[in-house]
Amino acid sequence: MSKTPINEAILSQVLHNVRNGQLRRCFEMGLEPEVLAQLQQPSALSLLLNTPVSWCNVTIDGEMVKKILNSAQRSDGEVRMIERALRLGATTHMLQQFFGLSPQDVALQRLMMGITARRGRWREFSEETDADLWYRWTHLMKEHQVSLTDSVAMLDIAMLVAEEMKSPENVVTEDAPEPLSLAVIWHRIQSWLRDGLYPPPLGHGQLPRNSAGTNLAQRKPGKSSPTEGDPEP
Repeated sequence: MSKTPINEAILSQVLHNVRNGQLRRCFEMGLEPEVLAQLQQPSALSLLLNTPVSWCNVTIDGEMVKKILNSAQRSDGEVRMIERALRLGATTHMLQQFFGLSPQDVALQRLMMGITARRGRWREFSEETDADLWYRWTHLMKEHQVSLTDSVAMLDIAMLVAEEMKSPENVVTEDAPEPLSLAVIWHRIQSWLRDGLYPPPLGHGQLPRNSAGTNLAQRKPGKSSPTEGDPEP
């Protein structure tokens, strides 16, 4: 007679539970008290162990398997992207949207990276900065041929823009305004998409100045910008 590997594995788990007083787990597996009592006899154990008949059924939680595999894959590419986004000023909402991280996960990641979440209002910026942002974004979108349906690739382009605008050659003086955060850049990109400004008409690569809500700098006095921690609309 040949052993059935599944029978052997399950019996080993049952005996482990019995030795550790975890009888409830044995009951949940489908074993009745009188059967557990019989398992105290070596002959009963030998019979269950050596029978070629499979006396147990094993089911696989396919969704859990996928989550575990996805988590393993995240340890490489996605973790680097998450860390990069945090360094560039992504909001908790963005990390929830793109990577499914909970607020607790984001807070822990920031703590490990020594990053403090910014509070307060987004600073407003000039039409010149807005036009520069538009040029850099549209240029990179075209260069990398990114589809508007590929949200992760869109985020990567936004991060490239943030890194370009944060580079030393773009900081003219020490007292120059702080570079735009990824959250501000992403919010601006989403506003352009909502206004239907991208893709621009052929031969019209410049940002229209008279579009509705074109510029944070064009807000009326007294109307504040959204906080960096707010969910992006």
